[in-house]
Amino acid sequence: MHQAVVWNENIEKIRSLGLEVVSVTADDVATIQRFAKIRKIDFPLLSDENRGVINAFGLFNDRFPEGSRYRGTAIPMVVVVNAEGIVTHTYNGHGYTEDHEIATIVNNAVEEAGGPKSQ
Repeated sequence: MHQAVVWNENIEKIRSLGLEVVSVTADDVATIQRFAKIRKIDFPLLSDENRGVINAFGLFNDRFPEGSRYRGTAIPMVVVVNAEGIVTHTYNGHGYTEDHEIATIVNNAVEEAGGPKSQ
């Protein structure tokens, strides 16, 4: 859930444009609550333990071998929603685990919503 920390660092800029961020994870509610409290996450982290959303979006992580405790963990997913509750962007995948890549994604979402791009 590293990407949640980086999104959280940009949450005020995102909210100033009338957008909200939501993250979906296969973790149970207690795990999410602990993580959010420790990391001071200020946007919703949703539990999808039954993997309905994860499967619907094709986010089942099969990079790990059968029998691994990590097999089936969700590929990270962040959803950006506008003031009308309409999903404007979804971001997922293994490829945005570096801070600079996440910052680029955040900047793109902000720019597309009409806000200034960060330097």
